Order: sequence, then C-alpha cells, then structure tokens
Amino acid sequence: MTGASRPEGDIDRARYQFRILSDTAAELSGVRYPHKILESFALSAQGGVGARGSFAAILGAGGFELLAHSSLSKNLTPEYAAVLRSHLDALEGERNAPYFVPSLQGELCPGRCELLLVCPLDEGKDGVLGLEANLAGRPYDENDRQLVAGLGTLFQTSLRFSLFAARVELLNAELTKRNDTLDRQIFHLSALRELSREIIRVDMAEVMDSLLLTILGHFVRPRGVLILHDRGTGVTLTSAKGGGEPPRLNGAEVDRLFFLCLAGAREKRLEPLRAEPVERLDAVSELPLGFAPDRAFIFMLRENLYGVLLLGRSLDPATEAEDELLQAFVSQGVMHLKNADSFATISALNEDLARQNEELRATIAELTRARDRISVLEAAGRRIAAVVHSKAQSLERVRAVDFVLILLLSLGLSLAFNTQNPRGIPLVEPPGAEVESISRERALALVADEDALLVDARPREFFERETAPGAVNVPAQLFDLVYMMQMASEDPERPIVVFGRSVSRRYDLMVARRFLGRDHERVYIVTDVRPRDLHGGTQ
Repeated sequence: MTGASRPEGDIDRARYQFRILSDTAAELSGVRYPHKILESFALSAQGGVGARGSFAAILGAGGFELLAHSSLSKNLTPEYAAVLRSHLDALEGERNAPYFVPSLQGELCPGRCELLLVCPLDEGKDGVLGLEANLAGRPYDENDRQLVAGLGTLFQTSLRFSLFAARVELLNAELTKRNDTLDRQIFHLSALRELSREIIRVDMAEVMDSLLLTILGHFVRPRGVLILHDRGTGVTLTSAKGGGEPPRLNGAEVDRLFFLCLAGAREKRLEPLRAEPVERLDAVSELPLGFAPDRAFIFMLRENLYGVLLLGRSLDPATEAEDELLQAFVSQGVMHLKNADSFATISALNEDLARQNEELRATIAELTRARDRISVLEAAGRRIAAVVHSKAQSLERVRAVDFVLILLLSLGLSLAFNTQNPRGIPLVEPPGAEVESISRERALALVADEDALLVDARPREFFERETAPGAVNVPAQLFDLVYMMQMASEDPERPIVVFGRSVSRRYDLMVARRFLGRDHERVYIVTDVRPRDLHGGTQ
C-alpha cells in the first residue's frame, strides 16, 4: 500500500503550501511598513519549508539598509553585503522576478545557508532571503523552491507597494500639485494588491477570465488573449476579451504560436512560474489572432503546461514604470494560474482515491455476504449428511436407489456451493475475446527476451503450495481487487503469460480475457504445463 499513501502525502503538502501562500498574501496585503513585511516574509518562508533559521534583508548599493531580526543576522556583515552586491551587479540581463543564487551560499553564510533567494526591487535595491537547513535533515526539493519563489513574489509586490506608498506620503507632504503619473502608478499598485486578494478562485477558466479582464482594464488595452496549452494531453484553454471573434487556432497553429513566442523572448529557456517578455512579435502577428499584439509574455506553470499572454496596443502611451507594473501583474497572475492548476490536480486525485475506496468497500461487502451464504450451505450440507448417514445405518442392505439418491444430493449440493462461492468454477464458458495459446518453450523465451510477466491464475491455496519463480497470483474471482492494488501501473505493451491448471483452462482463459479488457494487447496462455515446468524462465 505504499503507492497509495504517497499521493495522499503530496496532496496534504500541496494544500499546506497553498494555504501558506494564501495566508501570506492576506497578511501582507494590509502591511505598509517594510520591516514588518520583512519579518512576515522570513517567518512564512521558514515555517513553510521547516528551516532551522532564516534572515530577510533589503540590500542597497552601500550595504544592508533594513534587516529583520533572525538567528543569521550576526553573519550579515558589511563585507558579506559588498560581496553579494558586486555579484548581483555582474549578472547580465534584466532581473525582475525572484531567483535563487546558489553560487554565493558559501560566501554569504558559510556552512549554514542552504537556500538564498534574491527579489529585485526598485531603485537598484534587492530583497534577500536566506534559509538554513531543514529541521528534518532532508534537502530542499523543487516543491520547496517553488513555495519560496512564490512567497518571494508576494514579498516583492508587497515591499514595492510599501516603499512606493512611503514615497507618495512624502511627496504629498511637500507638493500641492497633483502628479498624474504618480496617481497612475498608485492606481496600478492598488490594482495589483486587489488582484492578490480577489482572484482566490480554484476554477482555471474563471482565473483566466478575471486575470485578463483586470490587465486589460487597468492598462487600457482594447484586446487580449490568454492561452494555456498542455503538450502532454493536447488540451488547450483559451480566454479572449475585448470584443471581436475569439481566435480559433488548430493544434499546429498553437504549437507555432508558442514556438514563435519562445524564439522572440530574451531568455530561450523557460523557468517554472516565471513570465518572460516576448520582444519580437512580427511573426506572431501573421497568425489568425484577430488583432496585432503589442505586448506578449510566455511562461511555464509546470512540465508540459505552457501559457502565453497577448495584449493589443494601449490606448494610452505606457511609461517605463507601467511596463514594470505590467510585468508584476503577469507574474502575480502566473502564481494564481499555478494555484488553480494545483487545486485541479488535488481534486482529481481526491476523486480517484474516493472511487477506489468505494470499490474496495463494495468488494469487501460482497465477499462478506458470500462467506455468510457459504457458511449456511455448509451447515445444511452437514445436516443432510447426518440424515443420510442415519438412514443408511437403519437399512439392512444397501440398494441401488440409495446410491442414485446420494449421488443426486451430492451433485445438487456441489452445484449450489459452486454457485454461491465467489471462487466457483463457471459451468458454461462465457463468450469473450480469443486468447493466443503458446508452448512452454515460447513462454520461457518471452520471459527471458522481453521480461514477460508470469501470472498464476489458480486459487491462492494452489499458488502457495507450488508456483513458478517470479509469478504473480491473480485469481479470476479477485482479479479487479488484485489488479487495482498491484498492477494498475503495469505497461500495457509488456507481454503477459497466464498459466494455471493443466486439466481445465477456465481460470487461465478468464484471467487472460480480463487482462485484454484492461487494454493489455499481448496476453498469452500456456497450455498443458505445470508451475514447476516454468522454473527455467526466471533463472
């Protein structure tokens, strides 16, 4: 049952991390002081991944400007700040979303800091988060890194809003003339905060529609399209807003759209939950989108699940600050899309687990009822045998009629017992698919050359007495239960060789046909062979 308990642990962990992101977003949404944001960020990240200790700080050009009290604060000397600042300044390209810096772990906090996250802020500042080793002693996996990156995005957004709000209060105290550009930035930052609090939905289509409408409304763009494409299943979800007919792209056009967006992006390698701006859109405009896109972003939610956001030309010329806010909007939206996808995965696993539990309960109930019926029949058989025995003793001589009567009674009891027994033998072979019969030599060749699966179709009592090495016991009456618990993940293309009795092939044929019903294509029956005759196939 190890395979059944692991998904349940992953579900609990995903729920726990999703609750941490939601609680942190709600907590940071009303905080305006940077030092409180730093403390909340450090505590949420440390508790979320179970770290021994943590630190959070704002790194400026001259050193650490603001520091949250933690167990690692004493290691954050000006020398460490200078090394970190010089390394970050040497990185090429834009640094917009949070990212990990593994190369400085040993220099910043030697021997203690396991994860180091950098969150770029405005005016050349960076938010820095350091985490010690896990309390459980395990290394941090990809789920831990995604949780920390998600918290970094919330921290980045909240701290930007906090620092910007402080600047607004200072300018309002000194200036009496209203600044239109500043009002616009305040409006967008407030919209970003509202976006974090309002789009708490679990349906992917609703999240896509709400995100697209919010971006179009706040950035004055008349048209927009958001497309998600799962390359593993071939499913494509599309949300189009702004009037006009939504684009109807076939599978080849969707693949071409993502290829052109990736080719036009600055970074050719996508990282999970990071939105990359698409700089060259000339080739994208040739697709039947219904409008000429002015801005585009490509991102990856998880393996094989990609997304692209296409926006029309703005009705109001956008400033550089608005471009950064648009990037923040898209990054925040990617987090919400990831949360919706994770919730959908969790719901599917829960439904599958509930269905399997219901099937198991039904099977157990049926076995219990069959056992009770068999007990009643056995008691009746014992009483009839006692009556027959007493009658036989009372007779002076045995007649032929008595033998016929006993034979008929025995035959009737046998038929009744076989009918009520879940392991009974069917008297009439049910129609079904033809199964190929093979010889012992070919069965051994399939096991040796293609790693064929040996299946012993006999009841459990015969299997425990003698069987071939490596064989799996799958009785016909318990096929559904054994297959669901042990063989649900078996490769449908792997050969399956079924053997059992040499006198009657009913068990073999019934089990082989049920494997064919489970989409296994290469199923064979070994005829006239005993289990010990197959010993050579597994040596």
